[in-house]
Amino acid sequence: MDGIDRERFGPFVARLRKEKGLTQKALAQRIHVSDKAVSKWERAAGLPDITLLIPLAEALDVTVTELLRGCREPAQTAVSADEAEALVRRVLAMSGKEPARGGPDRKKWGIRYALCLIPAAVSMWRLMTGMIRDPDHWLTYQPAALMTALAAVFGLYFCLFARTRLPWYYDADDIGFYQDGPMRINMPGVRFNNRTWPHILTGLRLWSLLTMALSGAVCALAKGLFGPGLVAAYLPMGSLAGLLAAVYVPGRKK
Repeated sequence: MDGIDRERFGPFVARLRKEKGLTQKALAQRIHVSDKAVSKWERAAGLPDITLLIPLAEALDVTVTELLRGCREPAQTAVSADEAEALVRRVLAMSGKEPARGGPDRKKWGIRYALCLIPAAVSMWRLMTGMIRDPDHWLTYQPAALMTALAAVFGLYFCLFARTRLPWYYDADDIGFYQDGPMRINMPGVRFNNRTWPHILTGLRLWSLLTMALSGAVCALAKGLFGPGLVAAYLPMGSLAGLLAAVYVPGRKK
């Protein structure tokens, strides 16, 4: 990070943004960060993560090399070996270390996930059997089966493969989304950083395990008490409300 001249980088980004007639918010929306993050870069108070260099360069219609240098380069300007080495070192300095996955409690959460798979498998068998034997009420069983399957997939990721510590730029910038490969969480009003993420992750793990283990039992109990119609209508809503609470309660902006 020290290899990047913030005093050149920030004004350069601000000038390019204004040349294209973009507000800080508009530029932020193009590269999926907050306008506060863009403001921080332009004030030389921070730098974007390495993963944002290409989308930022494309949004501003410059090359990554020009971004790193903080100035436009004449067309077909050759880069010397020393300059190329310096640019590579700058990029490596921005990349940081790969955040840990699973964390020290990975084994514990893996055991919990495996234990919850047992009632989840039993529930799926009963739900599938119910849809076959009682086709007139298959919509009663389908939501519970779908929520059980989704929770099992999400639980596998959150319990075993999710980052337990976010990259540095989540703390440096006001970022309202989490992205890790195909997994993406984007909820307005939520702040993702290393203060809130451990609590959000715990909430998501608990939601996944409880949903996969209990959806079938809740479906059967609700069907017996309230009839099949209410089960289909309110079981998914209740589960999704729990998912939103798992993210919003610890991650809401203050």
